[in-house]
Amino acid sequence: MSSPGLRRRTPEPAEHRDALAAALDEVAAESFFAYVEPLDGDVTAGDDAWLEVEVGFAGAFGGALRVVLPEPLAHELHASFLGREPGRTPPDRELFDLAGEFGNMVCGRWLTRACGRRRFNLRAPLVHRSGPPPPDPDALCVAINGRPAWLRIRFEAAP
Repeated sequence: MSSPGLRRRTPEPAEHRDALAAALDEVAAESFFAYVEPLDGDVTAGDDAWLEVEVGFAGAFGGALRVVLPEPLAHELHASFLGREPGRTPPDRELFDLAGEFGNMVCGRWLTRACGRRRFNLRAPLVHRSGPPPPDPDALCVAINGRPAWLRIRFEAAP
């Protein structure tokens, strides 16, 4: 039986907002040659198709990081990461793999930054097309290369 003082507390998304923003900024700049800026306004502006990435994690606490970005941004990130000319439309498999890797890299960097030496296991990213993300006060809304993006951490209740 565990005492109440020793129970693991489920974190709140707001506690991790700064670490998530810093991780996103680092991954975007270092691996995708992209810039991240705060977004004032509606993240859902535009009629583009969107990709949704979910990376689950388990360790000191569990949950998932969700990243939703417009498909044209995913195309830009794909070209930058692979050193290809922009404007080429990659096959869906390549695009989904790259979007998943982007989410995986952001999640891993965030957990390392926020939790130091604690161990986490990441699940393979799940990627699919979706509509624009819903309004969410806990989401981190940014512009990557001038295009909107939406990130949200969901924590699972501690056992």
